[in-house]
Amino acid sequence: MVLLLLIMLFFPEKGIKIGSITLQFPTIGDFFSPPNQNDSLANYNKDVASLFDSTVVLSKVDSAIIQHKLDSLQEFRKRFQVTDRSKSALHRFFEALDNANNQKVRIMHYGDSQIEADRITSFLRNELQNKFGGYGVGLFSIIQVAPSMSVNIEYSDNWTRYAGFGNIDSSIPHRKYGALMSFSRFAPFPTSLIINDSIQYEAWVKIKKPRISYGRTKTYSQLRIFLSNSHTNIAYKITADGSEVKTGTITPNTPFQTLNANFSTTPEEIMITFSGSDSPDIYGISLEGGTGIVMDNIPLRGSSGTVFTKQDATLLGNMYANLAPNLIILEFGGNTIPYIDSEKACTDYGGWFQSQINFIKKLNPNAAIIVIGPGDMSIKEKTEYVTYPYLEGVRDALKKAAINSGCIFWDMYEVMGGKNSMPKWVAAEPSLAASDYTHFSPLGAKKIAEEFNAKLFQLYEEYKHPNQKNKSIANDSIQ
Repeated sequence: MVLLLLIMLFFPEKGIKIGSITLQFPTIGDFFSPPNQNDSLANYNKDVASLFDSTVVLSKVDSAIIQHKLDSLQEFRKRFQVTDRSKSALHRFFEALDNANNQKVRIMHYGDSQIEADRITSFLRNELQNKFGGYGVGLFSIIQVAPSMSVNIEYSDNWTRYAGFGNIDSSIPHRKYGALMSFSRFAPFPTSLIINDSIQYEAWVKIKKPRISYGRTKTYSQLRIFLSNSHTNIAYKITADGSEVKTGTITPNTPFQTLNANFSTTPEEIMITFSGSDSPDIYGISLEGGTGIVMDNIPLRGSSGTVFTKQDATLLGNMYANLAPNLIILEFGGNTIPYIDSEKACTDYGGWFQSQINFIKKLNPNAAIIVIGPGDMSIKEKTEYVTYPYLEGVRDALKKAAINSGCIFWDMYEVMGGKNSMPKWVAAEPSLAASDYTHFSPLGAKKIAEEFNAKLFQLYEEYKHPNQKNKSIANDSIQ
């Protein structure tokens, strides 16, 4: 004990830095006077209550409203940054919304694990579909890294997922992964152009109505399957509630193709079967309505958002042309923050991300793009959780990349409350973030989605009624 007390007495309060590692030791004050957890939680709850006017409590997908104060909310909502250059693309998207009764309006929401399980996206999709029409969950992979509350899918055990980011399978001789940055196959990837016809493979995919989801997600009238096929004929059959809807053959040397099936009423169960001596590459399945909003949830776990330029541009361009997105949302940054150790690293990341935006814009010249910066993330220093040292630098680099590319930027970090706000979200009752001090809880994800949605609708109202522009909206724009 004497030795420990001597170390506490003489050890530097800010620790000793050895390379990229900082060794720390509690001070005598920290040791004998630890923070009062009850007082801290009370303060955290009070601070969170002042952030928002309301918090939605999730019971599955249903919600109940808890009222909070409005006082400090205004400043946090002034984070949707629209320049004159990006405003024209945003207005094209709003014009498409106004015509959603006669056409599909597609929104593709890319992000890291923060949006897995259809979190954030599901609320936005439902709000937009309720306002402008539309049905279905949009695009999803046959094999999903994390289960989604909006997709109820089963498949035979011979399917394999190949991802175009992270730990890429080196046996894949191409970069054709499609808009979901992955594809699925039920036959081994061929090692030569000669296929053994004596070996036949069969596979199935079963899609049921999701058990818990928003009502419009559970309703759809169209099934779309995106694929390519290289070597042999592949037979397929689509049935709905036991009745055959469509059968056919996918011919070889097909660089990109969609299989489409329509339903007069939403089936309780869709079965898709394939058979052949090889497998097509399935880039994704989409459940949609005939018109209105289609919003895709595309989580790329572990990705920093610098994956797009690594894909085959022709295949990706063909799939984007078929999907025709009107709005693309890019929500990244969180996966790079723990590894950033200098301002230069922040700048370099921003440059890489800007190249991704430019690549996406080239393939989708008519789409508006919104970049969402990272939320607050905490690292533990002694007994406290504090914001990562270069998080704001990464946020600023993403903001610069978005604005320089003529895109819109939304500052999720400031919406949360800025520096050291994550502990308040974790300790809130009910909790708004997970105990890893990085990811939102389902409640927190919905709260963030509410804030984004409110701001987007405010900008839409400004577009519809420019002469009645709200002062708080006018203060948001960068001229």
